[in-house]
Amino acid sequence: MLKRLSTIGLTVSLAMTSACSHPVAKIDPHADFFPLKSNMVWTYRIDSKSQHTTYVVTDRVLGSQYVPALKLTGLVVEEFYNLDRAGLRPIIYLDQSGYLTRLSGLDYDKKKITTPAWGKSEEADFLPEHLTPDMAWDNKLFPYGKLPGSFDVIQTHKSFGEPAEVSVPAGHFVGCIRIETQARYEGGAYAQAKQNLKLTYDDWYAPNVGLIKTVAYQGGPQGPEMERVELMRFDVSGKSVAEAPAPVAAPMSGQPQARIASAAGKPS
Repeated sequence: MLKRLSTIGLTVSLAMTSACSHPVAKIDPHADFFPLKSNMVWTYRIDSKSQHTTYVVTDRVLGSQYVPALKLTGLVVEEFYNLDRAGLRPIIYLDQSGYLTRLSGLDYDKKKITTPAWGKSEEADFLPEHLTPDMAWDNKLFPYGKLPGSFDVIQTHKSFGEPAEVSVPAGHFVGCIRIETQARYEGGAYAQAKQNLKLTYDDWYAPNVGLIKTVAYQGGPQGPEMERVELMRFDVSGKSVAEAPAPVAAPMSGQPQARIASAAGKPS
């Protein structure tokens, strides 16, 4: 449930190789590739080469809630980062016109969701409500709200059926959907520095599980790897991995749903 901030990517070179040597992917048209049911929990390992660190993020779905500070009702996911001064943060998902909107950059004050002084991170059309292969859409992310002088991220997305098995520490997954995202950072500090930052994200979503892997590259898919996110373990509605009704093989020995937050740094 993470997101890369909640936001991010896919390994294009591997996907292209798989597409050439494997039959067409068999995708379950009834599967939910971004389930947000109460009590679902995902734990991810993030290997950030851009920040030279590895950390763990855990997402838990709390369910539908009315948020007085925002005057809206949405699905609330708690995201916990095991980093100094990171802690617990809420993410809110809204179903709007067939797409999910994600609100992040929020905080808690005595268990009540609040917004920081600079506003909230807002990403409309984050993901189609019913994700299938062969979809294409554009959207814009405002990581620090719409304050004057802040930057935004223009994104283009395409979805593909993944013909190959996808292996992560949580297990081996088949029938996945891969989303390829091209992201361009503009405005704010990037405009002042006259720099353009472009990232490519590859995200894999498993049926009835959600996000299982993300790889982010600087520039195009042949650029250096910036971030890698992999699912370590998950708990579906209080059931263990072995009991979960998802098409997953036995977990590998030796684990929001969203995309993990973006790896982009400030322009130098």
